[in-house]
Amino acid sequence: MKKKRFNFQKMLEDLLYEILPVVGFAMVACTVFILIVMRKNTNDTLIFCLFFAIADLFSGIGTLIDGFYGVIVTIYGSTVETITPFDCLTRAVNIPIFLITDYLHLLLLAAYAVDRLIQIVFPVSYGKIYPYFLNWKLFIVLCFASAGLSVPGLAYPIESRFNTSIRVMSQCRFDEVVGEEFYLRHILTIQWGPIVCIGALSLNIILYCIRQSKHKWSYNWSEQTGTTKQLFGTIFIRCFLSCISLHVPLLLIARTTEGHELISIKDHIIRVSYWIVVIIFQPLWHILILSSFQANVFSLFNRYSENTERKWQSANDPPEDGPSHFDRHGSPNPFGSWYSMTGNVTGEAGVPVGNERSVSFYYQD
Repeated sequence: MKKKRFNFQKMLEDLLYEILPVVGFAMVACTVFILIVMRKNTNDTLIFCLFFAIADLFSGIGTLIDGFYGVIVTIYGSTVETITPFDCLTRAVNIPIFLITDYLHLLLLAAYAVDRLIQIVFPVSYGKIYPYFLNWKLFIVLCFASAGLSVPGLAYPIESRFNTSIRVMSQCRFDEVVGEEFYLRHILTIQWGPIVCIGALSLNIILYCIRQSKHKWSYNWSEQTGTTKQLFGTIFIRCFLSCISLHVPLLLIARTTEGHELISIKDHIIRVSYWIVVIIFQPLWHILILSSFQANVFSLFNRYSENTERKWQSANDPPEDGPSHFDRHGSPNPFGSWYSMTGNVTGEAGVPVGNERSVSFYYQD
C-alpha cells in the first residue's frame, strides 16, 4: 500500500514538472502581451497594471526555471538523492525568485488599496500629487522591500550550509529549502494577504458610495467616475481570484483521502492554481473591465489595417485633376499618355477608359 502511494505521488510530481514549462511559457506570453498593450499608460493609475505584469513576468521566468530543473532531475538525476538546502539556492534559482515575487505581489495589492483610499478621501490633493509617487520609483522601492522581506526565508539554507546533517530532496521543493517554520508563516501570509486586501477595498467602496450619494461630496472628483469603477473592478477581481486559487487547493488537500499524499507537493499545487487562475487569465478580465485596455488591444491589432490610402505619387502618375491628354499641337488625343512610359495606361494600342492612372511596381534584387 505504501509503495502504491509512493508511486502515485511520484507520478503526480513528474506530471507537475512536465506541466510547469508550459505554464511558465503561458505566463511569460500573457505578461509580455499586457506590457505591450499597456506600455503607453505610464502617467496614470493604470501603471499598476504594468507593475503587476512585471511581477508576474518574473514569476513566469521562475516557473520556467523550476519546470526545466525538475524535468532534468527526474530524467537525468536520482529522485531519492539528497542535497543541502544551500545547494538548492545555487541549482534552483527559482526559490529566491518565488520568495521575492510572493511578497512583491502582496505589497502591490496593499499599495493599490492605499492609492484608492487616498483618491477617495482626498480627491483634489490626489490629482495634484499622485504623479510624484505613482511612478517607477515606487515600483523599485517595493522591489527592494520585497527582497528585504525575503531575507528570513534564505536564512535557513544559508545557516545550514556547513551542516551536513540537514538534507533535502534533490527536486529542491520550496517548503523544504526555506524550512518548515518559515514556510508556515509564509503560506499564511500569502493566504490571508488577498483577504485583507478585499477587506480594505470593501471599505474603500463603501466610502466611495457615500461620497457619490450627494453631489456636493463628489463634485471635486479628480478622475472620471468610469475610470474609478474600472480600477476598483480590476484590483478586486485580482484579490478575489488570488483567494480562490490559494484556498480551494488547500481545502481539497486537507479534506480528501489522498490529501496526505499531496502534502509534499502542495506548494506546487497551490502555485500552479494561482498561476493559471490569476496570471494566465489576467488579460481576459482586463479586456472585460478596462476600456483603455480594450482600446489599446484594438489599436495594436488594427495598426496596419487603417489608413491604407497611398500617400505617395509616382513620376508616371498623371495629375489627379488634370485635363484630358493633348498632343503636341494642342489638340485632344485619346491615344497614349504623356504621363505613362508605355504610352497608354491600358496598353500600347488600347484606348483610355477615363480617369486613367498608371501603376508603378518597385522591387529590389
